[in-house]
Amino acid sequence: MKKTSSGYPILSCREVAELEASILKDEAAEWAAMQKAGVGIAKALCRDYQELAPSPKRFNVLALIGKGNNGGDALIACNQILDDFPGSRIKLLFACDPEKLKPSALRAYQLLKGNVTHSQIKAAMQESAIHEILEREAGDFGFDLCIDGLLGMSFKPPLRKPMDTLIKAVNSFDRIKLRAAVDLPSGKGDMSDELFFRADFSYATGIPKKPLFDERVDCGRIRVIDLGFQKTSECSAFETKDSVLAEYVLQPLQTLRPANANKYTYGHVFIVGGSATMPGALLMAVQAALRSGAGLVTAFAPSSVAAALAAQAPEAMWVPWPEKDNGSLDAAASDLLLERVDRATAILIGPGMGKDESVAELARQVIERVEIPVVLDADALCHEVIQSIPGKRKSESAPVILTPHTGEFVRMAKLKTKEVSNETLRAFCQKYVVTTVLKGPLTRICDGGSIRYSIHGGPVLSRGGSGDLLAGLIVGMIAQKHLDASVAVSCATALHGLAAERLAQEEGQICVHTTQLLDYLPEVLRLEP
Repeated sequence: MKKTSSGYPILSCREVAELEASILKDEAAEWAAMQKAGVGIAKALCRDYQELAPSPKRFNVLALIGKGNNGGDALIACNQILDDFPGSRIKLLFACDPEKLKPSALRAYQLLKGNVTHSQIKAAMQESAIHEILEREAGDFGFDLCIDGLLGMSFKPPLRKPMDTLIKAVNSFDRIKLRAAVDLPSGKGDMSDELFFRADFSYATGIPKKPLFDERVDCGRIRVIDLGFQKTSECSAFETKDSVLAEYVLQPLQTLRPANANKYTYGHVFIVGGSATMPGALLMAVQAALRSGAGLVTAFAPSSVAAALAAQAPEAMWVPWPEKDNGSLDAAASDLLLERVDRATAILIGPGMGKDESVAELARQVIERVEIPVVLDADALCHEVIQSIPGKRKSESAPVILTPHTGEFVRMAKLKTKEVSNETLRAFCQKYVVTTVLKGPLTRICDGGSIRYSIHGGPVLSRGGSGDLLAGLIVGMIAQKHLDASVAVSCATALHGLAAERLAQEEGQICVHTTQLLDYLPEVLRLEP
């Protein structure tokens, strides 16, 4: 594995087991890691809960406990919740005799004794009997949290009793607000069962495992609880092309700027987009570019709406562009862009331009004649444009970055399936010599070799305009020149996702609008690295 400061390697469960065996060589090391994992899970879980509602004064928690380390992590998490929210109610459901827990898990249980209630689920128990326990303990308002600590990464199918009955009962119990899995949902592993714990969030401890990123399964949203394993020499022995962006990818942006900096120091962004009927996409991309830290932004907008857009983003320079009868930009006026392009350090084309042949023609001209980094988004993402890149773009030119969602990628690549595998994504990027930011619940950044996952963002981004903001941030970061294009793309994607999460934690996932995300960018950057 080529070591990188930007994230966590993704390994198989077998590889992680080997790694942990080489790092956690005695019970003291195992206990220290368990404490760090459990506390980290509790803190992250309570933070994620805020997307539902402000944290209550006390939580009602259901914890499913197996005999291994995942059970111990869950028990430590429960203890931390009690410390942070005194008066919380903790109900433990054991899938084994509590006295037969493994040593570290038993030690974690000893910390909780007297502060929790527990039941042992026996092999002969029916699903209905478990439901009776759940109904009784849920109270009038249900469980705020359910923590799954039943099985770990060494699981091999099939699920056996009482695990299968317990997971079925909890999966079908609808009075749980947030379901969290420790490391992996129980039933998942290098070999997975058809039945598994249905998680809203999976909190990967130490190193994220491959089953979390299998396109065929749903493990909920992913969090990585950093135990420092990825920084060890033992970890460097494992080879992988895939990684998860860590929050510390933003460190290049968390430094003081030079005292002698001016507006030319941090680049000049050109953005070409919009149409008479869709001016908003261009405006949002411009607003994001302005917030990216770039020194200058010039926007090329349909002449009928340029003045109105300029009034909403006066920090940008606005160039009116002649329109066709349908309100789209006229490619015949491309000299408006090309005669100025030597001033730019990166260019974005596509937001809100509409599906018109002029879009493809204009994008092709940019690909062929412009040597600075080019970001293609939205309506510029068409097969005719992409296939022209290898033959028309000069080999010494800067990178081309594509920002499709899955549907756009399928159309652009002319795929026969709606699923985009990592192999398909790599092959596409290699063939067309591009970097692709494939947006989705798990956004994938691919340069033809490695794949970097951005796990941040969430359902709050499932609304129009989110992609326009991301495209504006990406081109703005690339334009600043002091960042390598690959680092800039990672920074922009991580910043976008983390800001979306802060928005959801403050305002919820539903009653917000897209551009509110921009107001949380400074907060994310100013957090302690």
